[in-house]
Amino acid sequence: MKMSRVIILAFALGAAACSARADFYSKLGALYNTPGDLKVDGAGAFKASLNSSLGYTAAVGYKFSLLRAEAEVQYFKSSTDSASNASRTGVTVTGDEKQYNAFLNGYLDLPSFFGLAPYAGAGIGYSRVDLEQLSALQGSTSVVQMGSRGRANAYQFMGGLEFHVLGKATLNVGYRFMHKGPFPTRNFASNLRQNVSWGVDKMVEVGLAWGF
Repeated sequence: MKMSRVIILAFALGAAACSARADFYSKLGALYNTPGDLKVDGAGAFKASLNSSLGYTAAVGYKFSLLRAEAEVQYFKSSTDSASNASRTGVTVTGDEKQYNAFLNGYLDLPSFFGLAPYAGAGIGYSRVDLEQLSALQGSTSVVQMGSRGRANAYQFMGGLEFHVLGKATLNVGYRFMHKGPFPTRNFASNLRQNVSWGVDKMVEVGLAWGF
């Protein structure tokens, strides 16, 4: 890249940083989540899919010119897929799971083009999962029965577009990948400790922020 182009790019980014407003903000949004497969290892091990569901997110943060830092909470409830293909032949999986997630996120807001501003971000946090009578039945025999909760570390990556509306309001549409780690729980059918793990959750996000 020629030096003149580097200078022009640096000047443009600097001008955008100087013109960007720095302030506190709050945000509400909806997340359409396609969850990764749920897996239980050990005795009675199985894998099952979960239905896509609508979740909710709320956040507060501070915008530092092109950078933002925020604290976010999320809520989801997903049921096991009635057509779930468990990894064990003849096994029927029933039950629900609830997720309560908390993240500390960092974002980079890029200069806007034609009124649309790209953004990218990442977050770390934890997930509390409630397993509501998650069961695996072999015929009429319960091989796995859980009704406990657990906590796991989690991380996420975000990207999308922002559009400023109504003064200091900002609409965003984006996509996320979120992964939470495994945690141990108890199988009441066998009275054994087993690990539960998940694949990657994929989310479409629509949100509205106030303050920048």
